[in-house]
Amino acid sequence: MSLTRNQILIIAGGLLLVIGIVLAVVFGVRSDGKVGISGKVNFWGVFDSNSVINSIITDYKRLNPNVEVVYTRKNPATYEQDLINELAGARGPDLFMLHNTWLPKHFAKIRPLVESQISLQTFRSLFPTVIEQDFAPDGVVFGLPLYLDTLALFYNKDYFDAKSIALPPKTWEEFQSMIPRLVEISPSGQIIKAAAAMGGSDKSVNRATDILNLIMLQSGTQMVKNDFSEAEFASPQGVATLKFYTRFANPATAFYTWNDNLHYSIDNFSQGNTAMMFNYAYQAALLKEKNPFLRFEIAPMLQLAGATQPINFANYWGVAASIKSQNHSAALDFALYLTTNFDAQQKYFQLTGKPPAIRSFINSLLDDQDMGVFAKQALTARSWPQIDNVLVEQEFSAMIEAVITGQKTAEKAIQAAEEKVTDLMKRSR
Repeated sequence: MSLTRNQILIIAGGLLLVIGIVLAVVFGVRSDGKVGISGKVNFWGVFDSNSVINSIITDYKRLNPNVEVVYTRKNPATYEQDLINELAGARGPDLFMLHNTWLPKHFAKIRPLVESQISLQTFRSLFPTVIEQDFAPDGVVFGLPLYLDTLALFYNKDYFDAKSIALPPKTWEEFQSMIPRLVEISPSGQIIKAAAAMGGSDKSVNRATDILNLIMLQSGTQMVKNDFSEAEFASPQGVATLKFYTRFANPATAFYTWNDNLHYSIDNFSQGNTAMMFNYAYQAALLKEKNPFLRFEIAPMLQLAGATQPINFANYWGVAASIKSQNHSAALDFALYLTTNFDAQQKYFQLTGKPPAIRSFINSLLDDQDMGVFAKQALTARSWPQIDNVLVEQEFSAMIEAVITGQKTAEKAIQAAEEKVTDLMKRSR
């Protein structure tokens, strides 16, 4: 049977229409005619304000009009427990913020990204090494970073000038030698002005356990066994590091400069009574708010003398999709936009001041006066897998306190902490 040209065109047009309908049913078609996604995404956050995230949601919705993202800022004090309770009851958010230490205890609640969403190779090209260590330790991507902060040295310019010290220390050895020149102690033994917020527990030193963790990593301390079966930081390197850290709170040493009875480190520094402290980028705004007249600078984090490769300590939040989410495709699509789109990341940085996590943005800030230190350190940041970051922080702080109060030797204090962490690791298997 021969068909005319018009008949052939009609039949072909009909076939294309049928194919188009099938594709629309199977894949979904956006209002602009492009194949896309749709649905409502409930997104839980913890520190970022509604105005920050909603601004980025508005930009995303222009590109994805069929996706509705609803952001809820939760109470930081109850966030993790609220998340656990809600997800256990098959409720909770589709997308939630995840701290970089949380994967070992929450991975079963998270829907990983698949190769078509982001390949491991792409993930590695986008983010510094520490992100893979935290969010994709076995080659499966569970989370995406919102930003990447690292510990750095904050120092009081006026304090340094008054003591005729032109430059901040670069190594722990230089830091130690500066302590006697900077500290002011009364004849009765009271610390009038501290050289550094160093040596105390979390009771008086903000991020004390992070500082100790960092020096352990720099000294080569193996924190846990490779198979994640036990903690093993009570090694000779770990003991030596604990002794080094706590000597700054020991009145019997020449390096005594701190104790847990002093004002909290951030307050003491902002009041001009501490020459140096170690903290994260986000604290700079708080210091300026507390004391607009404080002249302080931020220098790179201290390293061991002779170290061929700097090691810095990471602290950040990312986003992850719930394993129980019915809208995980839309949730992960927004997560990818929020964390990998350059314009979205640039807006997030402008609104929050938090250092970026994507390499392209990091590269653009390497010479930035305010962010250059943190941008460079992001590339050498490290962490270690913690079965429960809250427990680890409590045990490390208790370990420090036991040593500086003379309750235990460094050897016994660190052994007790290791045993408690190991016990939890075994019970969680």
